[in-house]
Amino acid sequence: MRTWSIILIFCISAFCADTVYVEQIIRDTVYIPIKSRTDTIYIKKDIPSSEQAAPKTCCTPTERNPLGADTTKFLRYDTSYTHHTFYLNFDFISFLWIIGDSTLTSVGGNLEVATSRKNSLMVNFRYSKRRPTISGSTFNDIYTGYIAQYDIGLGYRHYFRPSKYSFYLDVGGNWLFRKHDYINKWDENPNLYNDRPHSRHETATLFAPYLHGGHIFRGNRATFGLEYGFAYNATDKELLKKEISYITGGLQLDLRINFGVGVL
Repeated sequence: MRTWSIILIFCISAFCADTVYVEQIIRDTVYIPIKSRTDTIYIKKDIPSSEQAAPKTCCTPTERNPLGADTTKFLRYDTSYTHHTFYLNFDFISFLWIIGDSTLTSVGGNLEVATSRKNSLMVNFRYSKRRPTISGSTFNDIYTGYIAQYDIGLGYRHYFRPSKYSFYLDVGGNWLFRKHDYINKWDENPNLYNDRPHSRHETATLFAPYLHGGHIFRGNRATFGLEYGFAYNATDKELLKKEISYITGGLQLDLRINFGVGVL
């Protein structure tokens, strides 16, 4: 009887038991790549064979760089300066001529129209005036009066680097309007042998092609440059053939120290 009671109780318990369900949740991780907003500019630099043979230990070898060589790129030239469309440049050498030679007055420079960081159109200008020297010159104290010259010209300038510092070449030509207004005092003395150019009162028009090179430093607004080269005054050399200045004849050596400012 006791045995049957136990079996009956077990059967009742089995029919009365509750079924418990466990919910299984599966979550996947999704990665969304976000592109960097900052672009990095690199300049290509070949890795020398010596570095490939003995790579630096700074980098972990990868599939694309199995040697682990340092392939970090650096910007070679600083381009962070403000580029202006117009630059107004003046030649400081003009003032040095005035200090060293009181008989010469010269003021000149150019207007640079910069079409890009490497190319510019140059508009040249200069005013010069020479008076007779006391001695030691072709145009000396036997003369009274002056020679004045007005220069205007066009040129093309090419910078070899679009950076703050650059070497450049400048080629072009200037039209020279030279006014002669002087008297040779020996002309009035028949007792003197006069082998010098005689008195002259007229204006001559010349053309002088030139080829210049130079070095320039360009800041956000100010510029500084050293310019040198040659020009050739095609005609009208008689009085000025021995002169070396901004008023000369024939082959001419040009040297300029330019200070400029970006205006637009």
